[in-house]
Amino acid sequence: MAIKRIINLRSTIAHSASEYYASGLKSLEAEGAVEVVEVLFDPHAKEQPTETELPEADLILLVDCGLPVEFPFFKGRKIPMAYVSIDSCHKLDIHKAYCEKFGFDYIWVAQKHVVGKLGPKARWLPLAADPATHVWTPEMEAAKKPTGLLGRFSKRRHYDIGMCGAPYKHRKEFEKLFKRAGLSTDFYYRKRFGADVTREVARCTIGFNLGAGFTGVKGQDLNMRVFETMANGRCMLLTNVYDSLGYEELFTDNLHYVTYRTADEALKKARYYKENPEAARKIAEEGQRHILAHHTYAHRAKEIVDAIG
Repeated sequence: MAIKRIINLRSTIAHSASEYYASGLKSLEAEGAVEVVEVLFDPHAKEQPTETELPEADLILLVDCGLPVEFPFFKGRKIPMAYVSIDSCHKLDIHKAYCEKFGFDYIWVAQKHVVGKLGPKARWLPLAADPATHVWTPEMEAAKKPTGLLGRFSKRRHYDIGMCGAPYKHRKEFEKLFKRAGLSTDFYYRKRFGADVTREVARCTIGFNLGAGFTGVKGQDLNMRVFETMANGRCMLLTNVYDSLGYEELFTDNLHYVTYRTADEALKKARYYKENPEAARKIAEEGQRHILAHHTYAHRAKEIVDAIG
């Protein structure tokens, strides 16, 4: 079978799904499974690349980078094109109009519950983890040792529970809840990304996750931190879940991670695993094994390559 050539329209935004899919494609390319041609672009730039002629390829791939970009070759293209929708749970109308405007040949959607709203071509393709970024290694710790006298003594080596994410009010309320209960916390809001997140949560017994849609104000999702925290291998994941989003199809509760529905349940389980770190460690290790075996961006990229025949 001939090796497929994919033109990957890659956003230059760091720590994005576009970057991680590019990493997954490169893993497949290293195995000789696909040939990748990258076209880099900055979605914030006033002008995008103006190429109207592209090299021959089997597929043009665009992974959602947060902004609906347009290129001259989108219309009248001779090469099939695929779009991976990431944030349609929060921007459904924008993504729906985008897909309708350009008539993508393939549409993959990270959030299962909105697949049916993006047309008959849409299919589910969950988020994933990038091993090079999200798996903790001793080298990560050595690469960023605290500097100066204050740095060496002001940073704890271990915390009971922590997370890095957007500064939603309900996340800050959970942090206060854990602190009042006597748990040591390591929470960062918009201050840690990529390998820095991996390094930070590795200092915790419990990697905490709380979806943006927990209060019903924003859309529900199965977010990136679910996969990334399990990939870490040093901390177990404690996360909220929603019905019909596919959590139970991808993971097993109390084996790969631990789930909660209410604040009281989250606190009860956090206390338990604080007092039982060996049980937490086993879940962390099992979660990592499961992610690396089934849920990396190389796995997702392979699904795309396999789908184009």
